[in-house]
Amino acid sequence: MKRLAIHLALWALYAAVEFLANLPHSVDAEDLLRQTLFFIPVVALPFYLVAYYLVPTLLWQGKKTWFWICCLLILVVVLFVRLHWTSWYWTLMSGKTMTAPLSKVTKNLIRDYAVIGFAVALKIIRDWDKKDRLTNQLKTEKRDAELQFLRAQIHPHFLFNTLNNLYGLALSQSPNTPDSILRLSGLLDFILYECNTERIPLEKEVRLILDYIELEKLRIGNRLQLQFDVKDADQTALIAPLLLLPLVENAFKHGARASNDTVFIKINLRVQEQTLYFQVENSKPETREKAGNGSKGIGLLNIEKRLKLLYSGRYFLQKFNMDNAFLVSLKLRL
Repeated sequence: MKRLAIHLALWALYAAVEFLANLPHSVDAEDLLRQTLFFIPVVALPFYLVAYYLVPTLLWQGKKTWFWICCLLILVVVLFVRLHWTSWYWTLMSGKTMTAPLSKVTKNLIRDYAVIGFAVALKIIRDWDKKDRLTNQLKTEKRDAELQFLRAQIHPHFLFNTLNNLYGLALSQSPNTPDSILRLSGLLDFILYECNTERIPLEKEVRLILDYIELEKLRIGNRLQLQFDVKDADQTALIAPLLLLPLVENAFKHGARASNDTVFIKINLRVQEQTLYFQVENSKPETREKAGNGSKGIGLLNIEKRLKLLYSGRYFLQKFNMDNAFLVSLKLRL
């Protein structure tokens, strides 16, 4: 009903403009009003035929050639009707035949085509805008679903690696096993309940990394040589949750693969002019059994996909596979 009322109001406005524009040149206002209303179908019917039938069934279906052919045929029909409409009007009103001057018919025809074209263009723009908003909505929903999947992928991956570590402690009957389980519980509580927002303060991500490091210290013990430098970092800056932790986890996973090697891990974090710089470097086990950092592993692939979705065009991720170390460097514009 609302749309019908809008259309009626627009055609009433069109009739009013036509009537007022021709009133100074008419001697009979009542007859002018009848003529104006009588001529409205010449404009209205082609508009509705093109806008509400040809556009959705031909133009939006990719049948552009047929669309333009049909539009041309409609214009020819409008031309024919306009040439005879005045005669039909006077025959209907008075039974007399009267032909309008060709100059007036031409002027009215150009005006009719312009009104029809303008109205159809507005309908196309409206439909296009609607389709564009729907497309953007679908893209956003697809992106959100992908992010949810990637985020959910982190949890079992993280849990699997950590449980493997706990299994190793349990086999060796390490006295650190209960403390490790307690710390793991705290980490999982944080991941499950505090990381379900789009952004978290950098401070929370740093705290999560520190808790994870403490958990790894219980497993690695004195073999770990760790440097964790946080310089000029505005820890109130917002960042996507669990974006940095997998890089640290990856370093521990591959840097501490051998049981007797010294493990060297160096982490640098700074924020400068709304840009985050994060580097994680880890030593390679001397035993060399597939000692690379697994560039095809879930952790790094997950991070790269999330960066593309969340920070497209705003990040630079580099990986350096050196002889004795592996380095990941991330530059991220917040």
